Amino acid sequence: MAESRGKNKKDNIYIGVLATLGVILVILAVMYYMEHRDNKRYISEITTEKISLENELKLLSQDYDSLQTSNDTLNVQLKMEQEKINELLDRMKVFRNNSYFEINKYKKELGTLKGVLRDYIVQIDSLNTRNQLLTAENVRVKKQIDWVKDRNTKLEESTETMKEVISKAATLSLVDLACSPINRKGKEVKKISKTEKLVTNFTIQKNVTASTGAKAIFVRITRPDEVVLGNPENLLFDFENTKLSYSATREIDYEGEQLDVAVFWDNDGSLIEGEYKVDVFAEGNHIGSAKFLMK
Repeated sequence: MAESRGKNKKDNIYIGVLATLGVILVILAVMYYMEHRDNKRYISEITTEKISLENELKLLSQDYDSLQTSNDTLNVQLKMEQEKINELLDRMKVFRNNSYFEINKYKKELGTLKGVLRDYIVQIDSLNTRNQLLTAENVRVKKQIDWVKDRNTKLEESTETMKEVISKAATLSLVDLACSPINRKGKEVKKISKTEKLVTNFTIQKNVTASTGAKAIFVRITRPDEVVLGNPENLLFDFENTKLSYSATREIDYEGEQLDVAVFWDNDGSLIEGEYKVDVFAEGNHIGSAKFLMK
């Protein structure tokens, strides 16, 4: 009987130990399951954070690409920041340490890059605003320069016009121009055979604007066949950037008052019948023209 009670006691102890071990195993299994579940959720959260960070970095890189500036130094700095973003993306691709410590480290670097981007945006906006102001100023200055050029051009044109007016006002003018054949006694004749000279008579008008002093008068007589009656020395005079032959010349002393002038051409036997033309020049200007007949 005593042996039976002893055996039952041992069986109870054995059963109790087994039950305890079973409970412990169940507890361990439950703890393992919970830890595995938490670890799986932990890894999932970190992976999600990692993907989110990669997407933010890619968007940040696009933001850097979109920045436009004409400042070379700033462009170099922007390129350096983009290289930092690419480097961080490369590091995250090989990231195996699934810890929030690493994730937070990457978040901090991302925040720094975002802060730098904001600073660059402010700088570029400032530069663009300054460039716009400079452009507006350049436009204003260009308008002023164009206005000054236009005014100077108009002043030059006005000055040239005034010079022309003054020049014309100072040009000698004549009236009563006529050319007639005369004989040895100075009397007017009708026939070529009796002509000793051709005399060109005219009156230079009063002109207080014209310069005074000695002035050369040139008379150019043209035959009906367009041949100019020449002078003995075949001399020429200047007129409008060229040189012309003349028939006769005379120097007068002009004092600004009305002056009667006579210029003689000696008949050299070259006269022919028909209508002649006489032109008078002074100081490079053509100041009179008339026609007459020879028979």
